[in-house]
Amino acid sequence: MDNDKELAERSIEIANLRQSEFIASVPKELCDREDAIRKQLSRENASNRSKLRKVYNLVNELMEYSKPFTACDRGCSSCCNINVMISQVEADLIGERIGHKPITLREPKNHEIGYFNGIPCPFLKNDSCSIYENRPYVCRQHVCFDESSYWCDPIRTHKMNEMPLLRFSEAEAAMLDVGKLEHGGVFADIREFFPSA
Repeated sequence: MDNDKELAERSIEIANLRQSEFIASVPKELCDREDAIRKQLSRENASNRSKLRKVYNLVNELMEYSKPFTACDRGCSSCCNINVMISQVEADLIGERIGHKPITLREPKNHEIGYFNGIPCPFLKNDSCSIYENRPYVCRQHVCFDESSYWCDPIRTHKMNEMPLLRFSEAEAAMLDVGKLEHGGVFADIREFFPSA
């Protein structure tokens, strides 16, 4: 138990440092674009799917700078075995891109944080995301700033509440705006939109 506590303290210290280094590495111009995305999209006369793709593209650009500071790598799929909350708009966009219509939900579905622990995302195939180019927002910004993926395991992930998480406040707000506008804010786990994918 003491070893786990010591390991947790060290992991949090490392993760906080690496997250700070990541934030410092992002060019000011890109930070400014993230700060402006919500306002920009609110003024655009474009479809919600088009707006969502713009949010995705911006987050992809931001996340390019995170690579030297994370434990995340191809083949690590621990985060694909926990809750993956998405909006109906995201589910519709995924469905359009993969040719598999999602279930249309009439109301949000909320579960305890560990409800889907250990249950693979329906799009996880051979420890890889089969819809990687079309993955939802939450997957695009989810990273582990520790040096290893030890705390990412679904058995441990929710025991480590102090581990720093990445949030792009304006990009996330823009994504939430898009999700609320078209379907009244229907959010649920990806497994509920695509139970048989």
